[in-house]
Amino acid sequence: MTLVVPYKGELHHADALLMRLAEFLGISAMPVPADDIFCGSGLPSREHSQSLVINPEVVRRCLCEDVSLSERMQALRRRFSRILLHCVRSDSFHGALVKSLTEGRVRIAKESSGVSRTLSFLQDERNICGQFAGLSLQAEEGTGDCEAIFAGESGFRPLVTCGEGALLATSTVEQTEILLLGSREVLDLDAEAGDAWLSESLTKLLPHSMALRHICENECWRPAESIASLIIDDPLLRPQYGFLNFARLLRLMDEHNFAATIAFIPHNFRRNSSRTVAMFREQAQRLSICFHGNDHTGAEFTSTSAAHLNAMLGSARARMAAHEKRSRLHCDPIMVFPQGKFSVEAMAALRAHNFDAAVNTGSSPHGQQLRLTFRELAEPAVLRYGGFPLFLRRYSANTLEADIAFRLFFGVPILVVEHHDVFANPTALIDAVDRINRIGSGIRWRTAGDAVRRSFLQKRDSDDQVRLKAYARSVRVENLTSTPQNISIEWASPNAISSLEGAYWNDRRCSDYRVTECGVHVSARLDAAASEDFSIRDIPSTSGTAHFGLRHAARVFVRRRMSELRDNYISKSPALLSAAKSIQRSFQH
Repeated sequence: MTLVVPYKGELHHADALLMRLAEFLGISAMPVPADDIFCGSGLPSREHSQSLVINPEVVRRCLCEDVSLSERMQALRRRFSRILLHCVRSDSFHGALVKSLTEGRVRIAKESSGVSRTLSFLQDERNICGQFAGLSLQAEEGTGDCEAIFAGESGFRPLVTCGEGALLATSTVEQTEILLLGSREVLDLDAEAGDAWLSESLTKLLPHSMALRHICENECWRPAESIASLIIDDPLLRPQYGFLNFARLLRLMDEHNFAATIAFIPHNFRRNSSRTVAMFREQAQRLSICFHGNDHTGAEFTSTSAAHLNAMLGSARARMAAHEKRSRLHCDPIMVFPQGKFSVEAMAALRAHNFDAAVNTGSSPHGQQLRLTFRELAEPAVLRYGGFPLFLRRYSANTLEADIAFRLFFGVPILVVEHHDVFANPTALIDAVDRINRIGSGIRWRTAGDAVRRSFLQKRDSDDQVRLKAYARSVRVENLTSTPQNISIEWASPNAISSLEGAYWNDRRCSDYRVTECGVHVSARLDAAASEDFSIRDIPSTSGTAHFGLRHAARVFVRRRMSELRDNYISKSPALLSAAKSIQRSFQH
């Protein structure tokens, strides 16, 4: 499906932004001279592989005086099976255009502007509204931003309503489906997102994305599945750690349907309970561990020294390899940064050590205050740091309806972070889990490693050809059909040419892969009902195990024991907890 975007002189700014959004969603968008569309002596026969975008201001610029608006709109309906009308406002010409395009079935009811409004996404329109279906959310308008609100009669179907009218609606006229979108602003995907980015998205990004996805159907990138995971930082693998009791955790997981990963500190690799480790092995689909730093000293991954970072990661890898040999419990190569602090150099080091991804609460390197773009917020992972994927997580208290729906709509995994103390009263966590399960109908809770490996986008080029856009350095792909499928996987990896060691299929080096300026491409044919792992790997770092000296080892030992004393005992006494934190800070450097 190709999106035809008319222009007069140059692309209208809103149309250019809409094209950028379409291309982000995987849709082919083609600018066409407006005179060829609106003023031509005749239009070609109906073409089902193309959809038309109509911006009333572009029509106004070029419509010939000797051709009536009604006649021209009728000609367009004969030519295109789907038409998107956007950037509409309360204007006599815009009103006449809406009336002519829909044969009088739709009108502009009013123009909405002002303080704030409630947008409602229709419950029975999940195929278009996705995870927003059934939600009512507050959106604040910026100054000068107005939306046309539509009303209609027979054949009029509201999708997103605002008061008594619709911001996004459809109407079918003479076998042509017309989507009407009132917002006259389109978000610039590459603009930095502010604090109110989600509220802005409700009117300037989401309705446009919903309309484009509906128009172009299978041509769009879509999430392979909706995914969530809980990550609990710090605990040792013992029956009880602070307020966290693993037997109780399993009961909660059974009752509320979720999975959990322990962000495990490699320093503790010798100090686990065999009974708890056995529980993790038995519940491998729901319980797992990943890396949480190395020693978990103060801001250890804010270092900018490649030698120091390589030594730390070499130590962490060696410790967890010894742990796996002893316990037969695999540690996923996912890094959760201690205290949420990291450097750009740390991301490069993780890549050189062939970690799959990093997971963090914040997106900015230590000491920098960077803002993500809307494009980055709408992708499963942030790739700005040398192409190495950074997946973002939220505390349960910050995992709210609009954020859940936004992430699932665009294929961003819902990663929830907590510490042991949430289990003193897990109501907030359980509320968040239930909220995720309600909004993400059919959501799959997975361990953190499995969650990032399955967080890719896909679209089907034909019955047996599927394209995948990967983010984690390793992905797990399933063919759920009863016939073999050809797949093509692409990783955006700008530095791949100089650092790539190879591409792998189930740990076997692939012979069929390409490296371009944009990244790495792998092709394969999957058998029916097959589940396969694919990965890209860099030339491995040659660093060995770290030797930081006795003083460092002593400080780490004291810090870890004090942290455990705090979590297991002092945390239950506010006065003692405050004193312990003060003492602990002196050991952070």
